[in-house]
Amino acid sequence: MGKTRVVIVGAGVVGLSAALQLSEAGNYDITVAETDHIGSGSSSRSVGIVETQYIEHFDIEVRAYGHRFIRALAEQSDLQLHMNGYLRLADSDATLGQYELSVARQRECGVGDAQVLDVDDVKALIPFMEMSDRAGALLGASDFYLDGYLFANLMAARARDNGVTVLQRARVLECEWTADGEAELRTERGTLHADLVVNAAGAWAGRVGEILGAPVTLYPELHHAVTVVSKTAAASRIPSVMDYVPGDGAEGVYLRPEGESEFFAGLHSEQASRSAVDLDDVPLSAVDGDFVAALAESFSTRFPGLEDAQLGSGWSGLFPMSFDSRPLVGPHPANEQVICALGSGGNGIQLSPAIGRTVVEYVRGERPSMAAPGSDWDPQRMPANPGDIAGIQQSTPTSGVRE
Repeated sequence: MGKTRVVIVGAGVVGLSAALQLSEAGNYDITVAETDHIGSGSSSRSVGIVETQYIEHFDIEVRAYGHRFIRALAEQSDLQLHMNGYLRLADSDATLGQYELSVARQRECGVGDAQVLDVDDVKALIPFMEMSDRAGALLGASDFYLDGYLFANLMAARARDNGVTVLQRARVLECEWTADGEAELRTERGTLHADLVVNAAGAWAGRVGEILGAPVTLYPELHHAVTVVSKTAAASRIPSVMDYVPGDGAEGVYLRPEGESEFFAGLHSEQASRSAVDLDDVPLSAVDGDFVAALAESFSTRFPGLEDAQLGSGWSGLFPMSFDSRPLVGPHPANEQVICALGSGGNGIQLSPAIGRTVVEYVRGERPSMAAPGSDWDPQRMPANPGDIAGIQQSTPTSGVRE
């Protein structure tokens, strides 16, 4: 019996995680088709945070798997993980109570060093942060950040060693399904034949879905980040900070160290605005002036002790947001030969290992160990009529983070 042919569309961290794990899982002929180059989309523009500071067990479980997967990969390579920790601020005592529940659930998922801090503990850890309007925080001591571009290229190299073909500059142009269920994908580098196709095209997954005859409603949102320079803060000894309160309708400021005297900063929200950018004209090298003004105000309010802080250069990236702000992972309702691996929003790096594993389990005909049918990631929840999306309540994860 010949190998099952699988074409994965997209060579970002999600597509490459699926390719790498599938190459280790069985008898498959795997090709990754990428429009540009490896990691050229959102993966290379992420701030690369990997953490488990969520409340719901499922949200923690999938991230704990990503934690283990990435750390194991780093131990076998020269991929550098910056183990600075991650701090999630709490706006109330009730939120702190939820954080205590998170600590217990993280232990169930194998994460043993999360802890709840009171205001004094936080001030001792980060003296320059304003905490008069916050009740404390949730600290993940073993959380880390990495370079998304290097992570993507490492997985691509490992996948190639396992026999995976990675085609760059191979935009998918058309797809025809034959009578015997074979997909013929015409790309800029020739025609590919597949028994199964994985849509892992990130912000472009909506377009790819149309080509495959497996449409998805996706909102590619433009988000920005800037560098912050401070000579007084020992950045390398400070955990990443997220001051986002899910569900309050406002964006929260985040701060991630970069070297000894710099940080990356931005504003985060977990919910889709349902306003997409023009993918043919995305200003990825520019930062919106209104964003800079909003960030400057939020930054000075939360970090008043960094009096010498100066905003530096910035960049933009795309969040591929689904209709309800949750990933879509599994067979498409209209065509089970198309496996969705999309809609990870601003969490692609930390979710990519669990998304990849779920794809592998579906390809192998197994019941997924984490995101099984009926889970928050099940594509079957997509409305048959895109017009029905307007009335769907967006999910509000109990705690979220930009990558």
